[in-house]
Amino acid sequence: MNKKDKKSTKKSAGNQIKTHEPENDMGKCEKLKNDYEKIQNIAARAQADLVNYRNQVQNENLEIRSKAEQRIMLKFIDVIDQFEKAIEAVENADHNKKWFKGIQAIYRNFENVLSNEGFSRIESEGSVFDPRLHEAIVNTPTDEFDSGTVIKEFSRGYMKKENVVRPSMVEIATEKKKQPDGEI
Repeated sequence: MNKKDKKSTKKSAGNQIKTHEPENDMGKCEKLKNDYEKIQNIAARAQADLVNYRNQVQNENLEIRSKAEQRIMLKFIDVIDQFEKAIEAVENADHNKKWFKGIQAIYRNFENVLSNEGFSRIESEGSVFDPRLHEAIVNTPTDEFDSGTVIKEFSRGYMKKENVVRPSMVEIATEKKKQPDGEI
């Protein structure tokens, strides 16, 4: 007999002889290969889950930062509103005085900060009322404007990109109700 045809044998601790057949070794090899593939699939899924979790955390952090930034900018917007009211209040005053020019300069600086941070004003007067951009405070029946037109802006609205940070508070035109003939 040659060595290839013989079954390999080993003695174990109990002096029993174990026989290893090549077919058994092939089955074990297949099982190990299958186990290895399962472990690879589990590792790949775990890695994908980790990447998804990192992306989710990153998106949540960006959203938290954005909301915090908006809260701070709303406070700046309130200050800008106060400057606008102060400038309007001294409309009849001498605009060449240094203190007035100083107030205007501070006001422009606040506007520049908002603009540099990506905030923009919502231009409302004369536009069509849009509930996403405007908050109607007053409806005024009139024939001067088309129904749904913004007549007056009480406080300006602001956006950052496509997101409304604060809607404009506006007065909108509505159709004047016609009185029946003969009634006053």
